[in-house]
Amino acid sequence: MIENAKIELAEALEIIRQQSATIEQLTAQLAWFQRQLFGAKAEKFVALPDDAPSLPGLESEAPSEPPEPQHIEAHERKVREKFGWDEIPENLPREEVIIDVPEDEREGMELIGYETSERLARRETRYFVIVTKRAKYADKADALRGVKTAPAPGDYFDTPSGKTKFDASFIAGLVSDKIENHLPLYRQAEMMAREGLPMQRSTLCHLFGKTADTLKILYERMDELLLQSEIIHADETPVKLLDPGNKKCKTAYFWCRMSGLGPPLITFHFAGSRSQETANEIYAGYSGTLIRDAYAGYDALDAGFAACWAHVRRKFFDAFNAGYLPADAALKIIRQLYQLEAEAKARAEKKGTEPALFNERKVVRRTSAKLVKEFFETCRRQAEKEVPSSPLGKAIHYALNLEVPLSEFLTNPKLNIDNNPAENAIRPIALGRKNWLFAGSEGGGQHLAILHSFAATCHAHNVNFSSWLEDVLAKLNSTPAAEIDSLLPHLWQPVGK
Repeated sequence: MIENAKIELAEALEIIRQQSATIEQLTAQLAWFQRQLFGAKAEKFVALPDDAPSLPGLESEAPSEPPEPQHIEAHERKVREKFGWDEIPENLPREEVIIDVPEDEREGMELIGYETSERLARRETRYFVIVTKRAKYADKADALRGVKTAPAPGDYFDTPSGKTKFDASFIAGLVSDKIENHLPLYRQAEMMAREGLPMQRSTLCHLFGKTADTLKILYERMDELLLQSEIIHADETPVKLLDPGNKKCKTAYFWCRMSGLGPPLITFHFAGSRSQETANEIYAGYSGTLIRDAYAGYDALDAGFAACWAHVRRKFFDAFNAGYLPADAALKIIRQLYQLEAEAKARAEKKGTEPALFNERKVVRRTSAKLVKEFFETCRRQAEKEVPSSPLGKAIHYALNLEVPLSEFLTNPKLNIDNNPAENAIRPIALGRKNWLFAGSEGGGQHLAILHSFAATCHAHNVNFSSWLEDVLAKLNSTPAAEIDSLLPHLWQPVGK
């Protein structure tokens, strides 16, 4: 009888434990959903004071005391920063409008000058026509010489006849509006129609795809140079791919690669899956170091692995927001790590070279090594008393499982502490897919990947993507293979420079 009672008691306790774990998990999920709906999206962490109560909001209120009078010493007022511009930028084209004094009021007077003012204007019509006239010559005295006609201008799609109806500037605007301004092609067609330019969506799709195909040789060259980098930031982001056979969309991925050293080069690869086979294809033969998350698809690669501290921080941040206040200890240490990195970067920016940054990192990372050791010791202590299935427990085990790759940055000053550069490069795609919604085919997905690669690399080098595209499309077919690197965004020089 006693033995049966013990067994039943043990079973009841196990059921209670499981139910408690389920309640805790559901409570954390509810808190997460509430933050997504009503909370701030920024991952800003405000550390708790050391004497904070364990249950904020339930402590008894202390009797209020009258405030002590404040004495503010005299100080110099800080000059208020100016935002925007006081003068309209000089690089914008100007059109003059002259307002004259009525003739009867200025009779007998001489013009001595103008009172000038400026106002910013906008003209809706963005389209105009370039009329090309090719000279034709003939010898009236000798008909056998025939007619000599000036050569056709040709076009960026390598059409010798030069009979294209679209100038490179039109194509550059079309591509830039979709890639940078996230305007789907059907919406651009509607905008053109409103401006008196009827355009079929299929025509715009053809021009968009043909542009990507034309730039493919340059894309492959940029990807080749990127894979020579000793360090690469790696990430992926999902995108919907139309699946006509099933009358719905399936999930595909953009794989992002960004050079971690030298001039930033960014390429995207479109794939129908996030499989290990795709990772092997994209990084075939690469033996450098990847800064990435813990996704298992990369594990079979020969490349080294440096983990991202931003991913670790995010998990502790979510646990803290879900009410697991002990996560505060880990977050404080991670904040100190990032402060040290920021100080090193600030000092190196005065010299403006990568070696200076590496030297500054060597100095601060001696202190970072102590902080990292303290971080993992804190995680081990908390792991002994935290439920593994709780948000904090998951964050702790995630960090402990990555202790070696998370410590990799301490021994190599060339490594960034996180993978934020790749995440920032991916952000425009995340914004764009909310507008164009899906890729129509795998070929269309790769067209997006090629053009996003050049847009992201141009942005990294403060190059105007539309201007770059217009110039490169006109030059690509006439540039010798040995000089093709000069067209890449980080080496390209605008016309006139």
